[in-house]
Amino acid sequence: MKKLFRILTLVLVICLLTLSLVSCAAKGTVYASLRASRVVATVGDVEILYEELYFMAMNYIAELKEKHGENALQDEAVRAELDAFVWESFVCRETALISLGYEYGLDVFEGDIAASVQQEIEDMLENNFNGDRKAYVEALASQYMTDHYLRRFFAVEEELANAIVLEMLYRGEVQSSDAEVLATLRGESFVRTVHVFIDKNNAAYTEAQHRAHAAEVQASVAAATTDAARFEAMNDAIGGKYNHDFSDPLGKGYYFTYGEMDKAYEDAAFALDEYGVSDVVETEDGFFIIMRLPKDDDYITTNFEMLKGKSYFVTLNQKVDAKLSAMTLTKTKFGARLDLTALPEIDPDGGNLLLMWSAVALVAVAGGVVLLVVFRYRSRQKKGN
Repeated sequence: MKKLFRILTLVLVICLLTLSLVSCAAKGTVYASLRASRVVATVGDVEILYEELYFMAMNYIAELKEKHGENALQDEAVRAELDAFVWESFVCRETALISLGYEYGLDVFEGDIAASVQQEIEDMLENNFNGDRKAYVEALASQYMTDHYLRRFFAVEEELANAIVLEMLYRGEVQSSDAEVLATLRGESFVRTVHVFIDKNNAAYTEAQHRAHAAEVQASVAAATTDAARFEAMNDAIGGKYNHDFSDPLGKGYYFTYGEMDKAYEDAAFALDEYGVSDVVETEDGFFIIMRLPKDDDYITTNFEMLKGKSYFVTLNQKVDAKLSAMTLTKTKFGARLDLTALPEIDPDGGNLLLMWSAVALVAVAGGVVLLVVFRYRSRQKKGN
């Protein structure tokens, strides 16, 4: 009899765990499917999952085929380029940021970060897909993305840095007095720029024409021989027909530190002298011509509270840079065996489906165990009688 109760208790525990998992799924917790969640490499203490590798490899393969033709991967040099790009892409600031988050007890799939991302996913589902999850999943598949990986992307890009900064403030690890903040804002960790932006996605011209227009703008501004003349030429270009960015109509400029802008933009901006003009800087979205300007103390005073918040990220960036400099990638045995040109597909919504089917299977097994135990117990009782 005691053995029977032990078995039934175990079955009850299994059922409760199953119900708990199903409840989590209903609340938006998402788990990667078995293949998607396999670890292909580690970078420091951060695990790189198959779904990340699949996203990077498949999208880069599409770029290589567009550039070199459909048979591009038959070229050994192209295959080597693919392999180097994909694996090296994981040793990056985003991975270092995740690792730093671990030090502060922050996980992108837990707590307030996960709750914020869940709300963002729900808003996107409603606003972009009219609540049609099937259309959302199809869009993920078209980009070789999974729901689980998209959540990680949103968490790292939009939530994690702020959460770490709040933890650093709580622990007193950032300079927060007004005098310290002013020294940071006036120092070399902050820069002020203006720019002309030419959008690749603007359908009025081809990408080649946009690139030519960017070169034309850059040459006209850089040709000026004095600071005042270059500044005037830059203002003319900002108001000219090729500029697609109107977010700074008064020409006050953008005040920022590392980690806020596209890396190519930041690298160019911090390398400039005051009133210096960059070469054409190409990003995924378009082409920039950047001018660095001296900082305006009146602007800093008027916008001090906003800039103060930005200044906290200087310390964060220093910590991230230190993390990144010590990071190396180590492939797992599974990752080392993979051929990036023939990666098995993954279900973009596999986490939720896997969880629900697992729940059904566990309930079925648990129910079967209960019925079997009860049947055998009754059979023994009858024989005993």
